[in-house]
Amino acid sequence: MSSDQISTKEFFKSVFNFFNFLGKNWQILLIALLVGTGYDIFNNITKGKENEYTGQIIFHVELEGGGGQNQLSGLASTFGLGNQQQTGDLLASTNFEAIVTSVNVFQNAFMREVQLDGRKDLFVNIFVDSSDIKTNEWGGNIFTGPSDYAKYKFTKKRAEDFSPYENQILGDIYTKLSFNTELVPKENSSLFVLVSSTSNEKLTKLWLETLMMATEDFYREMRTRKTKQLLAIQTNRLDSLSYLMKNNDKRIARLNFDLPNVVDPSAPMRQQQLSRDNTYLSNQYYTQLANVESLNRILFERIPIFTVLEPVRLPLTIYSKVGISTRMSGLIALVAMIIILTVRKTYLEIIEEQ
Repeated sequence: MSSDQISTKEFFKSVFNFFNFLGKNWQILLIALLVGTGYDIFNNITKGKENEYTGQIIFHVELEGGGGQNQLSGLASTFGLGNQQQTGDLLASTNFEAIVTSVNVFQNAFMREVQLDGRKDLFVNIFVDSSDIKTNEWGGNIFTGPSDYAKYKFTKKRAEDFSPYENQILGDIYTKLSFNTELVPKENSSLFVLVSSTSNEKLTKLWLETLMMATEDFYREMRTRKTKQLLAIQTNRLDSLSYLMKNNDKRIARLNFDLPNVVDPSAPMRQQQLSRDNTYLSNQYYTQLANVESLNRILFERIPIFTVLEPVRLPLTIYSKVGISTRMSGLIALVAMIIILTVRKTYLEIIEEQ
């Protein structure tokens, strides 16, 4: 066996010697464990109980738009734009809970301008300053200091314009809020209950109301997107027909003005042709106008109606958070002391060999 290899017996012997070494220093390891645990206990005592304020909103929303969808499909087929019926509808009732708690809806809520205690700012900035995320998730520990995330201030922008640094901050906030936010259907009814909790009573109320508005805006935009696109196409057609009618009317007026003073055998024929064009354009214009009015009616029918039956009201329900600190300072101190003792033992052995 070469000198750089080790037998199984020698390996286990070294392992047993190591544990024997730890056993001889059990007092030091116990002190390290007690110091770390004492640090956690001290934090729990000095910080006291952390209160969580829980609120809820009970509401109803129209999740099906069958009538408006069927009319829209019929008009789309009439215009030669294909069948608009969807087999897997994103806005189906089965997807509603996932939509409300999605990153997109949450980020829209984060970028809304709100007001709390006289301060008007983006919700994300108010949340950072009014919640416990500074002292908990971003509070640091015995090895790392507080995060710089708490110092950052957001400006209103679209989600696709966020920088990687901003996405990291919003990711932490989304994780915290999504864990404490839930949408559940009310038993034996078509109602929904939106529940959330934070460490600030007014902040909880503000968050529920802001998320509700963001959900309504997102749902309205998705429900009416195709109708708005079709309406824009048909409105452009209507404007084009209106422009052609005005030009044709000008030509007819000019011809009627010049006809008594001009000897032109073809003038009556041109007058008849312009009259036919005017009749054709008029029919097309009023048909197109009816189509646009139908689309406006369908657009109105496609707008979902959110009806809040029980808004969030103060005071909210309070839950006190008590228990063991999650920083695990005792375990960290124990591992750190084992490493220190091992390094010290190795150093002394090297000195003795020399």
